[in-house]
Amino acid sequence: MKRRRILYIFCLLIVLGVNIFYVEYQIFIMLVLMLVIPACSWFVYFISALGMGISMQIKNNVVLKGSKVHLMLIKKNKYNLAFVNGQIHVKYKYYHTGDEFSYTVDIKSGLGKSAGVIDIPVDYCGYIYLWVESIDMCDYLGLFHKRKKYTGLSKVYIVPEYAQADIIQTDGGYSEDMDDAVLYLKSAGDEVSELREYREGDSPRYIHWKKSSILAEDDFIIKEYDNNIYKTVFLVVDTLETGKDKRLSVMSRIYQDAYSQGIAYLEQGIICEYVGWDNSAGNIVRYNFYDNETCMKALMGIMNLKCSVSAAYKACQKLYDLDGIELSSEPIIITYKENE
Repeated sequence: MKRRRILYIFCLLIVLGVNIFYVEYQIFIMLVLMLVIPACSWFVYFISALGMGISMQIKNNVVLKGSKVHLMLIKKNKYNLAFVNGQIHVKYKYYHTGDEFSYTVDIKSGLGKSAGVIDIPVDYCGYIYLWVESIDMCDYLGLFHKRKKYTGLSKVYIVPEYAQADIIQTDGGYSEDMDDAVLYLKSAGDEVSELREYREGDSPRYIHWKKSSILAEDDFIIKEYDNNIYKTVFLVVDTLETGKDKRLSVMSRIYQDAYSQGIAYLEQGIICEYVGWDNSAGNIVRYNFYDNETCMKALMGIMNLKCSVSAAYKACQKLYDLDGIELSSEPIIITYKENE
């Protein structure tokens, strides 16, 4: 841009000098044209740049992983950006990991309403927000330039496809050691039907620790279960922090596993809750679901959580401490194993 202006001024001075020393009709016409053409270019540029407003429209705010986000950029009016060259810079960011990407599209000139169309491929699950960072535009001669910044945001959820999965049974429990994280799944268990005194041979996992804390040192209260009572499962979704090069793929895998396991439990007629750790609030969030649609909405709620250290462990500890919740079995921890 700067070089073009310098070159234009240099050529204009030469033609002006020739007109001074050689008064010729043809040379005078050349001088007039060198003044009028840039002036016309500036006028059209000024009209096109007036306001320079666009709106961003997204065809679908919920898309499947592996597909594309169809983004349309609409002009404020038909004359806006109609007769200029330039580019529109669009960025999008995964909220939970902070990974940021950018796209650039050429301005579509003419009197149509569209300023540009972008199809953004999305290969990872999560919640993203998109925005127009700036517009760079110039006239056709490349002598005048303008940039405008924007701040508006649009949300899109990238969700996993349905995948058939079996409920995995294991005797493992949650490990506090996050370096040895693994997908821990325990059977749902049944609701507590009554409490009784401890008997020799009772498993420690059935001890009601809160009520036992007021008894003598060697006395315990045991929880009895009724198999006929409806069952509820807590699925703790680990929003763990990992290396920058793989954190998107790790969380995408976790979201996929959480959705698959949620659907698998629903098919068994079991009510479920997703539990996640909100690090900014220092508390858990809970989303119950009872069919495929509410399961997806609950997972989208979990996608609004930022990744943090030991998120699953903190969520489990908070879950144990909540009054009014009687855990019939260990929560199901859905996390990531390094060698998977």
